[in-house]
Amino acid sequence: MNINLQPLIETITFHDIDELGSRMRAFRWDMVHRPIEAGTFEGELFVAQVGGIQFARPIYNRGIRSQGDSPPGTITVGIPLSTPRVLKWHGYSLSSNSALLQKSSRGIDMLRSGNLPLALVTIDNDSLFSQAEQTDRLGVASLITDSTLAIQPEPTVLRRFRSHLRYIFELFWRQPQTILQPAMQSPIREDFISLVLDVLDSHQNDPPLRPSIRHPYIKRAEEILLDNLDRPLSILDLCQELHISERTLRYGFQECFGLGPATYLKIQRLNGVRRQLKASAGRGITVSAIALQWGFWHMGQFAKDYKKMFGECPSATLRDNSLTK
Repeated sequence: MNINLQPLIETITFHDIDELGSRMRAFRWDMVHRPIEAGTFEGELFVAQVGGIQFARPIYNRGIRSQGDSPPGTITVGIPLSTPRVLKWHGYSLSSNSALLQKSSRGIDMLRSGNLPLALVTIDNDSLFSQAEQTDRLGVASLITDSTLAIQPEPTVLRRFRSHLRYIFELFWRQPQTILQPAMQSPIREDFISLVLDVLDSHQNDPPLRPSIRHPYIKRAEEILLDNLDRPLSILDLCQELHISERTLRYGFQECFGLGPATYLKIQRLNGVRRQLKASAGRGITVSAIALQWGFWHMGQFAKDYKKMFGECPSATLRDNSLTK
């Protein structure tokens, strides 16, 4: 399946994590993002579509949790452009020596902390299959379709790939009109498909990358929390549902999210309040009424936690969004 991407180069800056998801849908990524670190959110999304390949470089100043789906019929190779403080991918802890594989048949499951530049190269499966077969890379062809989600490329190959990515992003920035010329489309396409195949072909599985053994039940715990944000759900309730101890739950959340389960739950409820405040602007609904719906009964503590998380008072969120409607 060829995704037939229209050639473009675009930089988008935003100050609201919900805007990130809506902007990415324009580039065929259907994702939900949730902050996991307190403070005002700032982000930049650079996207270039050249030669039928999508290059993206998202940068955020706060840790976020991302889930969703990538463009249908594609595979994405993602590498950190610097050493990540925390980069979790489907339970794997990735380093600057690792690469993530996002296959459209598998949902996105990522957590990243701090200001981490991440380069993503998305190519349609048919093009990768075709060139892999033409160059007799049978191992790559199977890697595209199997369950592998994280790889360790040979270091020299990964350095070369990262170097080419930095160079092409610099060209996108400095010479966009030159890069978008029709004559440039095929050379860039052929070069980068070859580079991606080199990365996949050099995958080393010794020692093998292994996801956290706690990831499956912590992911299930997260699903339960997110499905019940608007009703009281204690950590004890969660442990009983999953048939695990509180200690195991706490260790698992720390390992997978860098947060305890109670803190994670409070952050997600605060995000629920924020989304509802924005949606309720101009409808005569009070901050306290919305806060109570999300399980916050101590208004003073709620206001303090909200401001710490988002850098503004809840009343400001309600007021500012009323002005834009």
